[in-house]
Amino acid sequence: MLSMTVLLLVHPLLVRFALDKDIVDKPNARRLNRIPIPVLGGVGIFISSFVACVTNGLLTGVYPSFATLVALLVILCMGVLDDIRDLKPRTKFITQIAVVLFLVFADGLQIDNLHGVFGIYELPEYISLPLTVFSCVGLVNAMNLIDGIDGLSSGFCILAGLICYLFAMVQGNVVNGCMAISVIGALVPFFYFNVFGKKQKMFIGDSGSHFLGMLFAVMIMNTIHNYTPDDTTINNGIMAFTLAVMAHPVMDTLRVMTMRMVKGVSPFKADKSHLHHVIVASGLSHLRTTLLIVSLNLMVVAAWYTTFISGASPTVQFLSTLSAAVVCIMAPYFVAVKCLEKKSKTAS
Repeated sequence: MLSMTVLLLVHPLLVRFALDKDIVDKPNARRLNRIPIPVLGGVGIFISSFVACVTNGLLTGVYPSFATLVALLVILCMGVLDDIRDLKPRTKFITQIAVVLFLVFADGLQIDNLHGVFGIYELPEYISLPLTVFSCVGLVNAMNLIDGIDGLSSGFCILAGLICYLFAMVQGNVVNGCMAISVIGALVPFFYFNVFGKKQKMFIGDSGSHFLGMLFAVMIMNTIHNYTPDDTTINNGIMAFTLAVMAHPVMDTLRVMTMRMVKGVSPFKADKSHLHHVIVASGLSHLRTTLLIVSLNLMVVAAWYTTFISGASPTVQFLSTLSAAVVCIMAPYFVAVKCLEKKSKTAS
């Protein structure tokens, strides 16, 4: 695969460049790494995916729109600046909102149809536009927040990309299929370097997590925007599918922010209350934690698919998927916390 080959070529160059320019993640109270690690992984993933998508477009005539490529490049550059200079949250939010609005007005991409969930289909503009901005910006930041241990962001996105690719093929959404398979090809070797690498180890960085968050936001908007006739069966599962495939970043972020607000602190205040933090603290390695979380998300997708093939209504599919997400993504956090408390009492 072209994106995989390109990643293998550019990754060592980016590692060397990041080390030379001191673009590294330095250990601190919140970090799990003990030595400085280069953080330009997102740049390599973007370059590899971009080359694959453009090459595919030249050969087949199918590729993402120019507006999509511009939006992804802008969000990547913002992430790189954040890795280098640690941008203020307000600056990042304004940039994210501007990029989403650019996609809405340049490409007409927005969440404009609930496809029968709660009996709702087409949405008016005054609901569709703020819902699109809130959902996309939320997903970008949720993807950024789960990037806390080796392999989690890339491993999760490999699974999500594969599922999105399969759904796109059924839906007949060739553009989504092209983007999904291109990013998978780049993520597979990066996952290896990130988890098992020594001299070539690199973090995906804010550049990578923001890029992946926006890429999946674009694919989800493409999916919801719908490329199939209204009476096509696949439409009944669209909303539940989008929740299922992004269950971990969405549900874990909602839980974390809710718990912070209940405690009277800012929902954006960094801490170690994410699911991956407590699982690692319980004794599992980064790799096993990643595999566990990816498996939990896969269970949510399986729950959605079960209701879909059974012919359940869009509302039943959505509520069933939401319930599965609460059980599989939120509940394990409280189980892990209880285990840690019990372990601590036993040790004392």
